[in-house]
Amino acid sequence: MHNKTVIKDGSVLLADGLKATDVAMSEGTILRVARDIPADESDTVIDAKGKYVLPGMIDIHTNGIAGFDLTLGVYDPAEDSFISSEEAYLQGLDIALRKYAATGVTRAFLTSLASPVAELRRVFRNVSKYRNDSRGQAWGGVLAGLYVEGTFMKDAAYRGAHNADYFNEPSARLFDELQEAADGMIAIVNVVPEWGKASYDLIKYLTEKGVVCAAGHTGATGDQYSQAVRSGTRLAIHFPNGPTGSSVKSFDGGGAVEAVLRADEAFVEIIADGYHVDKSYVMDIIRRKGSDKVVVVTDSMFPTLLEGLSGFSMLGVEGRVSPNGEYLQIADRGNALFGSTLTMDMAFSNILDWLTAPIEGVWYKRHEPLGFEEALLRASEMCSRNPATVVGMFEPKSGDAGKDLSSYTGSIEPGKSADIVIADIEEIGGRHHLKIERVFVKGKMV
Repeated sequence: MHNKTVIKDGSVLLADGLKATDVAMSEGTILRVARDIPADESDTVIDAKGKYVLPGMIDIHTNGIAGFDLTLGVYDPAEDSFISSEEAYLQGLDIALRKYAATGVTRAFLTSLASPVAELRRVFRNVSKYRNDSRGQAWGGVLAGLYVEGTFMKDAAYRGAHNADYFNEPSARLFDELQEAADGMIAIVNVVPEWGKASYDLIKYLTEKGVVCAAGHTGATGDQYSQAVRSGTRLAIHFPNGPTGSSVKSFDGGGAVEAVLRADEAFVEIIADGYHVDKSYVMDIIRRKGSDKVVVVTDSMFPTLLEGLSGFSMLGVEGRVSPNGEYLQIADRGNALFGSTLTMDMAFSNILDWLTAPIEGVWYKRHEPLGFEEALLRASEMCSRNPATVVGMFEPKSGDAGKDLSSYTGSIEPGKSADIVIADIEEIGGRHHLKIERVFVKGKMV
């Protein structure tokens, strides 16, 4: 007999809006969404009256959290260095996944910095071991895959917080080495277009294998970026904040920014902390691309949720924490940012704020506020549905009708994975605060 859990009397966010209803789940999947599901038929009943029941959030771009970094391991503040032994690494990853879940994330794609290839192979093997280790079973469902960001970059001027000494020319052989070490977990790869033929060849190779091709930290011309999109690139990395090339001139199709805005196929990542991209630009991008093409990410680094840290060093790059703790800077490069300290619950709250307030744009004169329910739908779309769509986890491809839905997520629908957040949303002084109360990952309350 399977255990059955029912969430009763919540305001459930469905595809067409909020509905006062119940949600039943068992064996990791959503069974029913209906009114008045009998409580006596359930093993566990959760009273969600007055609460919001939302799809779990998906962070497709995060380097780390709570002292853990995918590439380097566990930060030791006393030594300003990272502990990378296997035991420390697995413990740090376990803690990180718990912290992701506590912020409403039910799937996370951990992202690598540019690093020596041998080191990447080693840490990817650690992640693979964690996935298969019994110690990871309670939280392992949050670990959805890996995102290779720094390895196939080119121009040091667009390095951001990456170390250009570890950039490599795009290579199917090198990707295969990393994927073997990761036991198939690499799901997203940044391939900058300015390598030319080597870039386009790798993009086509990865696309055929079902790996999502992204492009960012790029000085590509608009024409080069458009060629990458034609080859299979579908994701613009932390758009449009630097380092991403832009040109208002009529030559070469402009820059990468102009190509992305014109590419209907391309999704865009937005780091929704209000520092990486001013809210005026965020609203302009949502209008230009459509909310269905915007993916909210954190690009969080290990200082996220880590108290008392003011400065640090990673792979030869010096960073510092802002006085208010809300962003990270590269120490010797003015306003250049070093990932973020953003969490997905904060990002969701920020998007709600911006969608429900009148905002003056840059490319558009004014953005009128949405009603709360419509804004909630859009925020969930950008934090849950769209990231799931990018990585092929939202719904089966056309032609796969009738396929088992239990591996799909991003919405609350019968048959899908039971990835659900129960939360309160408070509005204080015109600011929204998403307060996470319970999180279910594949039906397990974590």
